[in-house]
Amino acid sequence: MRNLLKSSFIVFILVFIIECAGINAAEPKKQPQQAAPAVAPALSDFHYTAENRRDPFEPVNLIKAKRSRESRLIKDKKGIVQYAGYELEELKLVGILRTDKRRLAMMEDMQGKGIIFKKDDYLNQNLWVVDVQDTKVIFGYKLKGEIRKIVVDIPKR
Repeated sequence: MRNLLKSSFIVFILVFIIECAGINAAEPKKQPQQAAPAVAPALSDFHYTAENRRDPFEPVNLIKAKRSRESRLIKDKKGIVQYAGYELEELKLVGILRTDKRRLAMMEDMQGKGIIFKKDDYLNQNLWVVDVQDTKVIFGYKLKGEIRKIVVDIPKR
């Protein structure tokens, strides 16, 4: 009896497998719909303007420097664009950087923005850096045709 049950179970499994295979074989395979052939867009269809976009090949730090310089340009009453610059009272000497060839003065404006000046850089039309030494910066100031020197030391802590 056991042999009969085993053999009938095996026959049942085989019939089931064959029927399942027949059901799958009877269903027609769906063929994918053929898409319309892709047409490459013509170059005349594209239009690019760089208006209000940055140049991707220009380094970001140069863009920021250029914007900060442009923000200090003002028009006077005659419509002439001039460099507004900084007054010495607006700046605080933070430190001096030394390289093998020159020294740079690190200064901070009233908003906390850092600015670096080297010898002969102008802060405004009448004020420029005469010399940067190890512990101080010497500025030249032109007042009514007369040139004066102002010495600013690094603040001690």
